[in-house]
Amino acid sequence: MKVLDLGLAGKARIWQDEPSYFPRDSRTVFYPVVDEKILTILDNAKIGSIFPRKVMIEILTPLGARFLYGCLGAIFEPNDSGKLILKISISTESERQLNTSLASSLDIVRVGITEEYACSILEGARLKLQESGVSDMFGSGEISFNLGAFGEIGSSKAFFHDLAYAVVEVIVRDKGRFYNIKPPLNKVLEQYY
Repeated sequence: MKVLDLGLAGKARIWQDEPSYFPRDSRTVFYPVVDEKILTILDNAKIGSIFPRKVMIEILTPLGARFLYGCLGAIFEPNDSGKLILKISISTESERQLNTSLASSLDIVRVGITEEYACSILEGARLKLQESGVSDMFGSGEISFNLGAFGEIGSSKAFFHDLAYAVVEVIVRDKGRFYNIKPPLNKVLEQYY
């Protein structure tokens, strides 16, 4: 896990191809799945250039008297199905509380991706995957958003949309492609790379 101090833009942590544990918490950020949203991004997909990957980003951004918080991760598993599938695993709104998140002193943070954020995550990831050449880089396989945490106060649909876009960006970025990311996530990726 890499910890980033973004100054006035907040704090972030990025996990890449490592266990998804928060500091001082022995449980991963996986959660029980109660429903799924599934979208086929690409039919007749060939083998891509991206190997199995796991990325999770957590960010806390102060905005004057309020703040934004989100934690989101995805796992990419290549396969020979001939399709690129995007899957969002949905939790309940009452999963276990995280006491070691970046926002724990400001918000009640719970593990999971709720129905409220699932469509935004699907759209943010789809937007990134539909950029020129990105889906072909992934090729045949499944991108599963099944790691996450949300704040009861600081999370929003728009923030999870942008966070999903950024997670896919981190998965493909080491392949030499660079895209514009909205603030505050652009500062996260600038410091990370």
